[in-house]
Amino acid sequence: MFKKGQKLYSITNYKCPKCHEGDLYPTKLFSFSKAFVMYDNCPECNQPYVIEPGFYWGAMYIAYMLSSGTILGGFVILFFIVNLSIIQSFLIMMTIVLLMYGFIFRTARAIWINIYVHYDANRKLIKKKDD
Repeated sequence: MFKKGQKLYSITNYKCPKCHEGDLYPTKLFSFSKAFVMYDNCPECNQPYVIEPGFYWGAMYIAYMLSSGTILGGFVILFFIVNLSIIQSFLIMMTIVLLMYGFIFRTARAIWINIYVHYDANRKLIKKKDD
């Protein structure tokens, strides 16, 4: 759907924003025990994923925006179109957002890092230093 070189490719596929090859996360989305574990560096180009301490605090605002938009949009549909009560609409949307929490968390982090790290088609593999 999206091609390499586009930010949406990196965001939707959870790929490194610098090389679009390496994964941001070592596991798939529905690996509940490790759903929030993220690589420190890109396995392909060694781009650091944690640019500075507390870097992903800003992703909280993205997650808030994604979850609020989902709740508001779903609530409008359930309350005004499907004609459910306010309580029913609220409970259904809260359940949906809680079930989507891993998706929202990962997507918010992918969006946040893509704001600051840009694609480089010529990115070469940088060897890790031997410690």
